[in-house]
Amino acid sequence: MSERLRDPLGIDLHAGVGRFMHSVYAWMAAGVGLSAATAIALGGEPRLEAALASELRVLFWPGLAVAVLVIGARLHRLPPTVARVAFLTFSVLLGAALAWLGSATHVTAEQVTTAAGVAAGVFVGGSLVGYYSRRDLSPWGAALATGLIGALVAMFLDAAALRQPGLHVLLQALLAVVFAGFVAYDGQRVKQMYRTHGRRENLAVVGALKLYLDYVNLTLATLQVTTGQ
Repeated sequence: MSERLRDPLGIDLHAGVGRFMHSVYAWMAAGVGLSAATAIALGGEPRLEAALASELRVLFWPGLAVAVLVIGARLHRLPPTVARVAFLTFSVLLGAALAWLGSATHVTAEQVTTAAGVAAGVFVGGSLVGYYSRRDLSPWGAALATGLIGALVAMFLDAAALRQPGLHVLLQALLAVVFAGFVAYDGQRVKQMYRTHGRRENLAVVGALKLYLDYVNLTLATLQVTTGQ
């Protein structure tokens, strides 16, 4: 009974959760590093960047959107090696997308580094909340999803009709708060995945994808807040 009161979610009662979460964050860091390396490589190659911005864009952007949906839905069902290759391949593709966005918006390397550093600090804080919290964070899910959808709808309306000065930055700040919440929420969900399914070989990659997307979105929102774009 004392163990249950100490850990009401029943997660840390399972031996090996620490090793599992270390594996999750290691894969997540590998994905972020691969995306950053790809973005830097393409950013330094004008011909590849120009191709991505022109004829390849017709297939690249829809393909990236489909990849997010397919990989997110199927990753846990794939064989472990295939799941890892799929995650790393997606990281490369998203790195290419970030290279193009950097060129299109004319942000500097210093601005990206600053945003990534701020996002990393927020990510660490959110991860600690998700890892150590004894409170069930599942009720956050509906609120975070509502905030995300509301911010995206408001951004669309602002771009299409409203065009209010400063509204875009305010909405990006809201998105940054939402994704910071998702870091804690998804971090706890990943621990609960381990509780439910045990140490399946590709489960760490599934958790890494969730946290990877949270960090990338948090970085992009932070970048737009800090640059005012």
